[in-house]
Amino acid sequence: MKTPTRSLRFLAAAATVLLAASCQKVITLDLKESAPRLSIEGNLADDGQPCTVLLGRSVSYTETNTFPAVSGAKVTLSDDAGGLEALAETSTPGQYRGRTVLGQPGRRYTLRVEVEGQAYVAASTLPSPVVPLAGLRAQKAPIGTSIQALPDYLDPAGTRNYYLFRQYRNGRLNPNIYLQNDEFTDGKANVRGLGTGGGGSRGTDADKLVAGDSLRVEMQNVDADVYEYFRTLNLTLQGGGMATASPANPKSNFSGDVLGYFSAHSVRRRTILVPAL
Repeated sequence: MKTPTRSLRFLAAAATVLLAASCQKVITLDLKESAPRLSIEGNLADDGQPCTVLLGRSVSYTETNTFPAVSGAKVTLSDDAGGLEALAETSTPGQYRGRTVLGQPGRRYTLRVEVEGQAYVAASTLPSPVVPLAGLRAQKAPIGTSIQALPDYLDPAGTRNYYLFRQYRNGRLNPNIYLQNDEFTDGKANVRGLGTGGGGSRGTDADKLVAGDSLRVEMQNVDADVYEYFRTLNLTLQGGGMATASPANPKSNFSGDVLGYFSAHSVRRRTILVPAL
């Protein structure tokens, strides 16, 4: 079970360093302002598990890495089929969990979080049809001798599709965020690798793939707004080529002055042993 401190590091601000549903997270620093802001991480997958929401407060980059959990919030989840439930806070402060509303492809879900009389609302559609992760391979990177993961999937023709990938080497989560869309590959089989592990902006040598490693990849079908959140988060983490002294916060799909996101998504996983290449 994730702790809010760990999870909220993945979220939020202009200098976050990464999670995903049921993944570890990293450091949350709001470089745009020092005042604490509410951070929300909401995830609902199509794996039969209920929605989980993590609430906390961002801290100034001048403060120590403590991330206060937010307890006593009113959190509700509804869907476009009439489902509605209140998420109860678990024994872990700042963590809220549902019971009855589950993720189904094609459904649109609305998450409402009320803290100290202020409400924040986000909606997310679980994409349909879900694009299967048909296979997983390891290959040499186009440049150099590094090894990268290659997810095998066929993009459906005629619809816009967005994908988020998480990569694990021997059970260790690679902190890099891997995104793909079908803007130029609509209806085609994927031929794009996920990068070279430790060669990303946040990966280290411990993330570099070598022969004999256990490689696990998680593929999420996400909607356009969730994709945009992670795209802008990536730009923030990489500096984004912006000339501003402090980068913008990632583009949240929540209303109001809040950090974070709510994602209804599919999840598919594949694991292989990296061969000698």
